[in-house]
Amino acid sequence: MHPNSVSSASEKQHIVIVGGGMTGGLLAVLLAEQGLNVTVLDGAPAPAMPEGAAQLRVSTLTEASHWLLRNTGVWDCLDLSRVQPYHAMQVWDQDGTGEVLFRAEEVGAKSLGWLLENGHLAAALYRKAATLPTLDWQCGVQVDALRRDAKTGQWAVRSGDSFWQADLLVGADGARSQVREQAGISGGPRDSGHHALVATIATQRPHDGCARQVFMETGPLALLPLFTGEGQDDQRQCSIVWSGWPQRIAALRDKDAAAFAAELQAAVGDALGPVTLLSERAVFPIQERHASQYISAGLALVGDAAHVIHPLAGQGVNLGLLDAAVLAEEVKRACEQGAGCADPSALARYQRRRRGENLLMQNAMRGFQSLFEQRALPVRWLRNTGMRWVNQAGPVKGFFARQAMGRSADLPAKARPPVWDARANRH
Repeated sequence: MHPNSVSSASEKQHIVIVGGGMTGGLLAVLLAEQGLNVTVLDGAPAPAMPEGAAQLRVSTLTEASHWLLRNTGVWDCLDLSRVQPYHAMQVWDQDGTGEVLFRAEEVGAKSLGWLLENGHLAAALYRKAATLPTLDWQCGVQVDALRRDAKTGQWAVRSGDSFWQADLLVGADGARSQVREQAGISGGPRDSGHHALVATIATQRPHDGCARQVFMETGPLALLPLFTGEGQDDQRQCSIVWSGWPQRIAALRDKDAAAFAAELQAAVGDALGPVTLLSERAVFPIQERHASQYISAGLALVGDAAHVIHPLAGQGVNLGLLDAAVLAEEVKRACEQGAGCADPSALARYQRRRRGENLLMQNAMRGFQSLFEQRALPVRWLRNTGMRWVNQAGPVKGFFARQAMGRSADLPAKARPPVWDARANRH
């Protein structure tokens, strides 16, 4: 048997993924590339490539996510004119003097990350899926029932009059996962107390490929650089994510465009000049979740079905993409050894590699949120002193930058660049 091929028995097995978003779509591509039979059941219509103005929901891709897309050919399916790299990241405390400026060249990279629309990535994954003969992507399918046969170990999935049998069932169906619920895995929401407002703005001065985040008494505000917009000069559009208490965010949503722009300008200062609101303002509650288990018999959870974190650092989608890559890697190892795609040891390894790391990131985001909400003078002094120290301490600053880029020693092979030095944690 070729070392990169699955066993003939595994080729006959069937994997069903419920949910065809960014995480489910990437997992489907990774598994189908191994020659496994994969069906995606997604309730949404087929994703289409976006045109014109930027969509409201965007994601920040780390270096690890970038290589995942490059190594699977999904990157080649993107419209790169709608992908914006960022080379610097400025973080500061509005209520003090603390500031950290990260630059890509300080860690030997060209970019710290990339910004693109969620719908754009979903469409690229769908386009890539169409090239894989063992991948069947069903759109507009609402799953009605899930049941595991104790004798065969298979999962039966029903939608109307249609049925599928799955040796491995994967829940990639979002925060309110039906698969998680049917499996009896707890993962109730934890209210962060915050709502988030997202919108697209135009700026007088170019963003110069710099992502910006300011921490304020009322909550954090991120300005994420976007690609050139229709009718706009180069590098003069940003996506904003403004988090805060519900009453505060509702008040921002209800202001007229001019008053909102003025308040936004007051929050971020004059770095980008006067700003103009280009889009509607969408508001959503921020609820965290973490499943008590990522796996059950013949079943795995990935992405938001397993964990939802505060969007503070834009890491949510990257954690989900790494879930997909690690699960695919462990399934591949099991199949090459003749153990089958739902091998309990493979699923246990997946959970061991991902759950702790995701929980660590979730708790770190909670810690950051709590730290910057503290108004006591000693805490503010310590916070600002710490930020100034990090900005001047090269090795410490580099460590934080590499973490934000998704560099870690336990990256799955598909998330690594061609030349990889895990010991140095760089390439």
